[in-house]
Amino acid sequence: MTVSAVGQQDNSKLNTIIKSTAAGMAGGYALKYLYPVQKQEDFINRRWMINYCRKVTNKAKVQEFKNNGVKSKAQDVFVKMIESKDKDAFTSKNIAARVKALGGEESFAGKEFRGIIRNVNELSKELTRNFAKGYHVMLKLKRPAIPFLVAGSGVGFLAGFAHNVFKMDFDA
Repeated sequence: MTVSAVGQQDNSKLNTIIKSTAAGMAGGYALKYLYPVQKQEDFINRRWMINYCRKVTNKAKVQEFKNNGVKSKAQDVFVKMIESKDKDAFTSKNIAARVKALGGEESFAGKEFRGIIRNVNELSKELTRNFAKGYHVMLKLKRPAIPFLVAGSGVGFLAGFAHNVFKMDFDA
């Protein structure tokens, strides 16, 4: 049996329930951001996202080449490839044909063209990663907080109630 000072009611049964409910509510709010994105919440197609990022990086690279003024042969072929809006422009067969037209794999223009393609692919991968991260954060921010708060406070309330029920010290 525990002994407590007279007038010290900091550890009352109601206080325990209130504290555990508040802690559960805070945990529920944190769970809103920690809980993974569900299939029902994800409404943007990943393929669309990747294609969009590729288009953006391709257009940015074309604009960069146009702003520089004088273009090399490989840069000119890349600009024409993007401006043609051919859906099959980035297939390995078409890229190999363009490299061959530039002088082959061992020519300077062919190596430069492959480097441009490689650079654009790396930039689009990085943009896609950043876009996906931002998209998932946006989905978690868009979630309603009420269900997480109610569930967290309910668990906290039950934990505080169970703590009071199974408590071993008795007041004399």
